[in-house]
Amino acid sequence: MYGLVLEGGGAKGAYQIGACKAMQELGISYGAVAGTSIGALNGAMIVQDELDKAYELWYEMSPSKVFDIEEVRLEELKKLDISHDGLLYYMKKTKEIASSKGLDITFIKKLLQEIVDEDKLRESKMLFGFTTVSLSDMKPMEFFLEDVPKGKVVEYLLASSNLPAFQQEKIDGKHYLDGGFYDNLPLNMLVGKGFKEIIAIRTNALGRRRKLTDREVHVQYISPAETLGSILDFSNEQARYHLELGYYDVIRQFRRLKGQKYYIEPTGDEDFFIRMMLSLGEKKILALGEKLGFKGIPYRRMLYEYIIPKIAALLDMKKETSYEEMVIALLEFIALEQDIYRFRVYSFQDFLELVSTNLREVKTKSSGEAFALPAFVKQSGVLPKMVKNLILRELIRELFQEQNFAAAILPNKNSQDIT
Repeated sequence: MYGLVLEGGGAKGAYQIGACKAMQELGISYGAVAGTSIGALNGAMIVQDELDKAYELWYEMSPSKVFDIEEVRLEELKKLDISHDGLLYYMKKTKEIASSKGLDITFIKKLLQEIVDEDKLRESKMLFGFTTVSLSDMKPMEFFLEDVPKGKVVEYLLASSNLPAFQQEKIDGKHYLDGGFYDNLPLNMLVGKGFKEIIAIRTNALGRRRKLTDREVHVQYISPAETLGSILDFSNEQARYHLELGYYDVIRQFRRLKGQKYYIEPTGDEDFFIRMMLSLGEKKILALGEKLGFKGIPYRRMLYEYIIPKIAALLDMKKETSYEEMVIALLEFIALEQDIYRFRVYSFQDFLELVSTNLREVKTKSSGEAFALPAFVKQSGVLPKMVKNLILRELIRELFQEQNFAAAILPNKNSQDIT
């Protein structure tokens, strides 16, 4: 049985709920949940067996559910287009925050009172724990439910997420601080309870992370490959994006899909990249090599020793990268530029056909700017990202715009046996 650990990270917590929804659909269950800050709040709803409620909460999230602030003013601030009334509004709010010694947490407290059911938490068969820091005692605190006085769960969960910018309230006569100042990813809480298999969902937020106390414990990390933004960005757009990102990152990890930004079923065929390039033909391979600054080289050597390594370097790929991963990275580069929808699982054949078709339909003309660069620049192993991307775009036009690779390198769909 897995233990589940949820990292703190404020508004980034939507990612965790999306990830947990995917794990639920995959039939993955756990016997304990530990978290810090937003991880503790999400964890409470999971232990209550109310993941759907947690998903709905994040799906309908907005700043006004968390802070006493007008959303129209937030939109002005995001666009840096603040009206005269807006300026007066912010001056007033700043004075209120200063006089109150921190951001008002009334809305956060009300939200917790609505979503946390202490009776359900205590009746659950799952263990539940969270961290905080006692400022009064100057020491970190790790709480399991049995350590929390009855009727005080909401208050202690607030203590776990009590940032210094928030108004400070006493709990049982003591001041507490966000648990991320002690351990933002409290793995050892579950290690101490005997769990040997742990799934840890990260937000990559700032905060201390303590080393595992038992090296025999296996931790499977689920981490976003991109930044999740500000811990205070509770906008609806961000929350919904993070829900989908968390969901599909788990699908990628447990189904062993390929791709960094997209979610692509593996082909299991390492030779497809070579077949793709060889289908260009000797004349085009030599011409492409020359455009990259390589001349007088037999076409197979040009392909294997010069063109493929150059593509790998432009994509910042490691030496151990497989041909399959390399061509998928190349396709992802194009797909992102074309704004192809990310959040679905693609077969490799469908992904290749979609990208190739889009390129042929767009029919963009090459400026030749990248290939006009001096040979020593194109062959350099150290290039600015802007120059790398420029060369990649030119390469992509050469490779994909006129060539139907989907037909050239993949078996006919109708010829495949379906079992």
